[in-house]
Amino acid sequence: MKFKLFFGLVMCISTQLFAQTLMNVQGLSQSPDLICPIVKKITPPLSSNNSEFEEVYSLPEDELIEILRKNSISKSNQVQMSLPNHTDGKPYRIGIWGDSHTAAYFFSEELIRTIGLDTETVLPSFIPPSMGRLGVRLPIRKYCQSPTWKFNYSYTGVNHEFYGPALVKLNSNIPDSYLWIDFRSKNNQINGLQQLTILFSRTIQSSARIGIQVDNRSEEIFDIQNVNGSNLQIQGDRLFGVVKIRLIEGAISIDGFVPQYEVIPKVFLDTFGIPSATVRGLQNIQKDYVAGLQVPQNYDLVILEYGTNEGSHLPFDGKTYANLLRESLKNFRSVYPQSSCLLMGPTDRGIWYKRTYTKGKKKLVKPAPKPDFFMYSKIHQEITQIQAQVGKEFSCTGWSWQDAMGGPGGAYNWIKQSPPLMAKDLIHLSVQGYQETARQFSRDINLQQLLNTKN
Repeated sequence: MKFKLFFGLVMCISTQLFAQTLMNVQGLSQSPDLICPIVKKITPPLSSNNSEFEEVYSLPEDELIEILRKNSISKSNQVQMSLPNHTDGKPYRIGIWGDSHTAAYFFSEELIRTIGLDTETVLPSFIPPSMGRLGVRLPIRKYCQSPTWKFNYSYTGVNHEFYGPALVKLNSNIPDSYLWIDFRSKNNQINGLQQLTILFSRTIQSSARIGIQVDNRSEEIFDIQNVNGSNLQIQGDRLFGVVKIRLIEGAISIDGFVPQYEVIPKVFLDTFGIPSATVRGLQNIQKDYVAGLQVPQNYDLVILEYGTNEGSHLPFDGKTYANLLRESLKNFRSVYPQSSCLLMGPTDRGIWYKRTYTKGKKKLVKPAPKPDFFMYSKIHQEITQIQAQVGKEFSCTGWSWQDAMGGPGGAYNWIKQSPPLMAKDLIHLSVQGYQETARQFSRDINLQQLLNTKN
């Protein structure tokens, strides 16, 4: 079995290919199971304060229950969307950008089920390098990653650099840093890739040496130049699944992975959720940089799910947020001007009421003042309204995740369901909660009909 590895340098602001090297690799015909090295974890010391405990009220006091009963009523949330008609049978492409609500992939997985397809017929066309980020799940079977990698995030704006669709870069300058990925789907060990392109960013250091191992084949060594960025293309005459990357010397920064499959899926679905992210990250995605990466740019539908982290910065100022959103959408639209666009407002959010007691006698140590239980609910409602207004300027439709939960106060109602639809932090949803809202979202935009997957 032979594999071809193409290595080329790509200008960061151009699609020009400077150089390309072809290598033939002989190896086995079946991808191995990926077994990660054992990494010793450091256990944090236990807290020495064992004399106190917290009692948490999952619902506000009695005077709020009646308000919740009136507010938590299912509301009509339907929106009108349209997508181009693919008469040539070409698969539709959907891109979802957002924060932790989409990063866990539970929402995306359920969307796939709502259109009558599965993870074998809906595949990613671009895989971000965020597999090692806590709170992120990606449509890959498994990965192993050394703790020597660091992330750069677009939403922080710290390094003033351009980003591709992932809005995150994975970096290391530590020798023997490794990243092993099994790109096969979770439910199928047989299928694999026909081709994979690894996208490297430019770094401060001018060169690096890396090792690449495909399945059980011998590792191949490559010298790369980081001045303008580069890519490494693996192509085989048979399918492959496991790719191992090892940094030998220098520094590398990974922008993501572009897979190609033997059988074209019915729908491409790319999810770029990053915990703690804000819409500010969209300001650092750059049209020419994306073109230089040679990644797909023709999304039929883009979904932007932000607002929770913006609403956490108190005091919240609606005018400041509107300006931030406007600048972010303006830049994003310069990269994806023709895509149908939908803004998902933040979920509802609650506040815990905590009281601390002394163990044994259950003596109240310090009464906690009652918070405004609807503080974040009101902020999220305002954010959703601003998204609807500003979104119109950029031909983006708005959808209220909060209304899908019953409106302000829905978080308190959802955590009382069996099973709970809200996570214990009253910020995130449970797996069942994400699945429930994905089904509601799919119905509200008539996703199955839009993608023409209805039998």
